[in-house]
Amino acid sequence: MEPTILCNAHFISFRKHPHRIHAILIHNGLIEKIYLHRERLPRHVKKIDLNGNYVIPGFIDSHTHLIARGIELQRIDLEDCRSLDDCLEKLRSGLRKEDEVVFGSNWDESTWNTPRLDILNRYTLDKISKRRPVIMRRICGHFAAANTKALHLIPKKWRMVNRKNGHLYEDAALNLDKIFPVDNSALERAIELGIAEATAKGITSIHEITNPQRFRLLQMVQRNRGLKIRFAAYIKSKYLGDVLSSGMSSGFGNEMLRFAGIKVYLDGSVGARTAAFMRSYERIRTRGTILLSIQKLSNIIKTANDNGIQLMIHTIGDRAVAHALKAFKKHIGKSNPLRHRLEHVEKLDSSSIRHMAAMNMIASMQPNFVKRWQQPGGLYEQYLAERYREMNCFRRLLDAGIKVIFGSDCMPLGPLYGIQGALTHPSPCGRLDLIDAFRMYTQEPAFATFEEDKKGTIDTGRFADLVILDKNPLTERNLDTIKIVIVFVGGRIVYRKQC
Repeated sequence: MEPTILCNAHFISFRKHPHRIHAILIHNGLIEKIYLHRERLPRHVKKIDLNGNYVIPGFIDSHTHLIARGIELQRIDLEDCRSLDDCLEKLRSGLRKEDEVVFGSNWDESTWNTPRLDILNRYTLDKISKRRPVIMRRICGHFAAANTKALHLIPKKWRMVNRKNGHLYEDAALNLDKIFPVDNSALERAIELGIAEATAKGITSIHEITNPQRFRLLQMVQRNRGLKIRFAAYIKSKYLGDVLSSGMSSGFGNEMLRFAGIKVYLDGSVGARTAAFMRSYERIRTRGTILLSIQKLSNIIKTANDNGIQLMIHTIGDRAVAHALKAFKKHIGKSNPLRHRLEHVEKLDSSSIRHMAAMNMIASMQPNFVKRWQQPGGLYEQYLAERYREMNCFRRLLDAGIKVIFGSDCMPLGPLYGIQGALTHPSPCGRLDLIDAFRMYTQEPAFATFEEDKKGTIDTGRFADLVILDKNPLTERNLDTIKIVIVFVGGRIVYRKQC
């Protein structure tokens, strides 16, 4: 790849005291040289004129299910439905397709005109078809409903399946692609669709939660035609034995695809009312579900430590966070050398904050949840009452010295969407300034995968992973109005906005 200079642009690194960059030289996928203000540029080097636009480091999404998102893009999308009847009508349209399973995903009852989950059951879905399997999976993935035909195809070994009403929770809902397998051609198409959506949002690296089969498929795609964005893969804990037998440890791979660690589910989601809280949900006598005992989680942590494997632990509720920290306390000291991380940590008390800080635990959080569900009158207030204001306290964790990184969980993909949520948090405990919010989506996630010297900033020796914006993100009040113009990964253009 020939040397190229990016010029005539405003370069923003989101540092407290940045140098004023005039242009940058890209060579062999890296930022080779930075030209400061008024430095003369060499004449005989190819130049790309960026027309006065704004250049920032590529976004790193710290928590994705990108392949699953690509599969959903090939299914019936229920995200825009505003009632159960709307969902059912869309599912009926799926009967015209050749696919055996009528699969609808991404519905969110908090956006319905009248949430009627009480009548969502197998008999409701039987009205669509008794001959073909019909499934409706909630946007969080932790809850689904299946008709009678689909239930008959789910083996008895699967727990968390209510065969009386057709409701599926946690492991059963999250692993429907294992129960109803997706063929390799659909998976390859899913990778293509997921990457296309990610690059259009300015995402240049992701921390992807997946399984061994899909990791091998990513390896094949990278080998045969190359991946357009960088993948750090976290494999679900049910495959820990396979990972151990392979001999892999965190960091195995290359700059485009590496094994990063193991994902462990400890509780569920707020929308499915399975996230584990100290106090009960509103109007329902449940505090959510802890999925692993202290002893089982402790065994996983010890095994991971012994084999050089980083863990990401799914903990949404304050009870789940406290549970995880109690297990970690036995096995890690203050340094946390493997950089273990807790995912979501949407609600936690002051004691857990102190323990997280003392153990140098990373908090991987989703600011898009704030914009989507944490505004007054939203799903969190409906299910948690006054506690909703104390969810997603980014500022409080940051002030306590905890490393906070941002991701989307693909709900939806879009760092600018998520950052807007962090800026407009309904409580001071979570509200961030622009620079901190952008750093949590660029610089900080690189630390979680031991790549802080390779990505996340505009510096010499770093990957040339860059996003070109049409407006200044430091002055624009509504980030939703900003357009992504060009995206570079390793100095190559992987996305260009169509005029």
